[in-house]
Amino acid sequence: MNKDELYTTLVAMVPVKADEEKDFRVVMKELLGTFRKHLDNLDAGEQPAEWNGTKVRAKQLCDAIERAIENEYKGIRHSAYSAIKNQLDGYKTQNVEIVGLAYNENILPVAQGTVMYRMRKVELEEQRKLKAKDMFHIPLDKRGLVETQRYSVPGYPCLYLAHNVYGCWEEMGRPDFGTVMVSKFVSQNEFKVLDLRIPSKSKWDANMERCVLFFPLVLSSMVQVKNNKDTYKPEYLIPQLLTEWVISHNRDKNGPDDEILGIMYTSAQKNDDFNFPDYSYDNYAIPVLKPLSSKKYCNRLESIFQLTAPTYYDLEVLRNGEHMDWGVLDLDEEQQKIHDLNTSRFGAMEQFLQAKPLEIIDQ
Repeated sequence: MNKDELYTTLVAMVPVKADEEKDFRVVMKELLGTFRKHLDNLDAGEQPAEWNGTKVRAKQLCDAIERAIENEYKGIRHSAYSAIKNQLDGYKTQNVEIVGLAYNENILPVAQGTVMYRMRKVELEEQRKLKAKDMFHIPLDKRGLVETQRYSVPGYPCLYLAHNVYGCWEEMGRPDFGTVMVSKFVSQNEFKVLDLRIPSKSKWDANMERCVLFFPLVLSSMVQVKNNKDTYKPEYLIPQLLTEWVISHNRDKNGPDDEILGIMYTSAQKNDDFNFPDYSYDNYAIPVLKPLSSKKYCNRLESIFQLTAPTYYDLEVLRNGEHMDWGVLDLDEEQQKIHDLNTSRFGAMEQFLQAKPLEIIDQ
């Protein structure tokens, strides 16, 4: 296969559907094995000069992911974390230095003024009581409410944001739109994240080898949960270890410029049900940076984000009128996707939020 066909083949692997019959370890072993076989199928004339080296390095990462999963199942979490940390930071073996994966190409700056959204399901009688601060991360003095999520462990608050309202809705399992409230977040400073999104075609064309090297982490972070009712979800194992790496990195950082605030990822709920652009599935997982603070909220995150008071769709329709799509002609495929998103209820909700004032979190 050529480079374009390899890209299409790899992207088609995610999100990984839940397999009701197989153990998670078996699913991952087969998945990573299939990934490596696809790399072997790249036509000789399409292979970069260092392709064999790229495949060897990718195999090292796949092996490390499998070791991490096996050690986690054995209850040796520190060994599981070390396997992933060594891949991101780099290591030496037999006097050969292995370059870490998390160098600049996968550390993404998020610009000041970036708009994000957060959604929360709220009982009807509570909707009028909710304040802006109630849309921030779970307070530090209420750690007992923090459940396991894909990129966070029980008891450690994490701020989950989405690129748009639709992305919030998918991540929350498509709740009734009348039962949720939404706030808009705006970054007040530039910050950095570890980029775990499915690589775009432009990024692939610019640096195929780099995309290949990082893809096993994307792959192992996008396995859909087999049983949402289970307390322990092995599908969250690798994403949670990546968040632990972010937390540890910030603890050991050399200065503010070295800070990585969180992880930007493609939702494992990505689907073809809506004709929306790929960026609709971009999400952020941002663990608190000051977990031992005596205050309720992380003051570092407070300094980065301002947000609107939450609102809900039905209230905004009563205030502003029903959103209507008058249609636009002569759109290309990508423009049509953006148009479909903007003229949906999700897009209307974002428009309603545009006029609302930003607030700072009041401790």
